[in-house]
Amino acid sequence: MGRVIIMGSGELAPRLVATHRSGIEAAGADEVVILDTPFGFQENAPQLTEKLVDFFDTSLTIATRVAELRHRNAGAVDQERFIAAIRNARYLFAGPGSPSYALDIWREVDAGPALRSVVQSGGTLTFASAASLTLGRSAIPVYEIYKVGEPPRWLAGLDVMTDLGLPCVIVPHWNNAEGGNHDTSRCYIGERRLAVLERELDVGIIGVDEHTAAVIGFGAGTLTVAGLGTVTLRGENEHVLDSGSSLGLDQVAKILGAPSASPVGDSPTGESTTLADAIAAGDGDRILAVLLEQETLTAEDPAARSRFRSMLVEVVDAAQAGLRDPREVIGGYVELLLDLRRRARVAGDYAAADEVRDGLAALGIEVRDTADGHEWVFTNPE
Repeated sequence: MGRVIIMGSGELAPRLVATHRSGIEAAGADEVVILDTPFGFQENAPQLTEKLVDFFDTSLTIATRVAELRHRNAGAVDQERFIAAIRNARYLFAGPGSPSYALDIWREVDAGPALRSVVQSGGTLTFASAASLTLGRSAIPVYEIYKVGEPPRWLAGLDVMTDLGLPCVIVPHWNNAEGGNHDTSRCYIGERRLAVLERELDVGIIGVDEHTAAVIGFGAGTLTVAGLGTVTLRGENEHVLDSGSSLGLDQVAKILGAPSASPVGDSPTGESTTLADAIAAGDGDRILAVLLEQETLTAEDPAARSRFRSMLVEVVDAAQAGLRDPREVIGGYVELLLDLRRRARVAGDYAAADEVRDGLAALGIEVRDTADGHEWVFTNPE
């Protein structure tokens, strides 16, 4: 089992860089997968994506991949690519935007099981600000209440935390004070309105201060606080954890009123890793065997069916890219021709040597003479 990192805000601030780094290292990730759905409705969505990519590149020196799903009218292929990107992620990040907008789209594509699978396979799920609201059993529709003035109410969340064994509601921006002369704590709706809504809950609340992270390690069995502020656990009673402190998940569950901190449901069986290995090896028979084995599990298991569909996306992507490196396929022939070119030059037959070079160029292969001999590259790799 991996971990869920909940950031109350400040996900791109220097204070939480170390938290990102530890989550990346713990998951063994070599890239960060970014979900753009929460802010997909905004006109500056491309700029926000670029800002996130730049942050991970500059502050953490790690590659990024954007799993794009900004609108409800996305086609079936785009939806499946989105779910496959989640399932294959080792470090998954989503942040600011609208929780209600994200929930509307993510429920449509049934993203919950895929998000859960990241943690079940040992990965890190880092959700900040608006995105973190979606992980609980219920979610605050922040824009609708705070900006539009709708009556306080709950939205149904993805309930990923319950599936992982820790039923709760998540409230970021717990200590927000932007209102000045009015209460904007508790994710902008204030303590009074949250107290009204709490009466409708059958689970407790994890409240995360701004520029603070609650690192919930399901494998380690602990909740650890990082960053500037505190994390508040609120069930029948309230328990506040300071930065740097930890608490066992069994104790966390007890405070929240949850029966236990044990995950429910089946964890992935490693078929995605097996498929990735088969693709990396360029072994078509092995790829087919993995797919056929997984297909037999899909008849009565929706989760297995979802994994199978994600595996099909992987295979199509591999087919489009080519299962084997083109250099591996033709490298021997190119080197043979270049050896003939070398011999021609040694013999003083520069016309024949140039003919070999020009012939390769016509086929899209550029020969570069170096102090150590030669090298060659594709001039039209697409």
